[in-house]
Amino acid sequence: MDKQTLRGQLQELHAELQEIESLDVNERQMLQNLARDVQEVLRRDDDRTQPYSSLGAQLREAVAQVEASHPRATILMREVIDQLAFMGI
Repeated sequence: MDKQTLRGQLQELHAELQEIESLDVNERQMLQNLARDVQEVLRRDDDRTQPYSSLGAQLREAVAQVEASHPRATILMREVIDQLAFMGI
C-alpha cells in the first residue's frame, strides 16, 4: 500500500461522509469538519506528513464518537488510520 492507496481510501471516506445525515447537531458538525479536512488533504499535492498526522488524530476521535451510529463510515475511517500507521504517519 502507498500514498495512491491512501488517496483512494480518503476519496471513498469523503464520499461516505457526504452521505451521512445526522440528527445530532454536535455529531453533524464533527462529521462536516472531518469531511472538509479530508477534502483539504486530497487537494494537497505535497508529501508533507503533518496534514495526515492531524487527520489521523481526528479520525481516531471520530471513530469513538460514531462507531455505533455510522458503521460504514467507521470502517472507512479505520482503513485510513491503518494505512497511515503502515506508512509510518
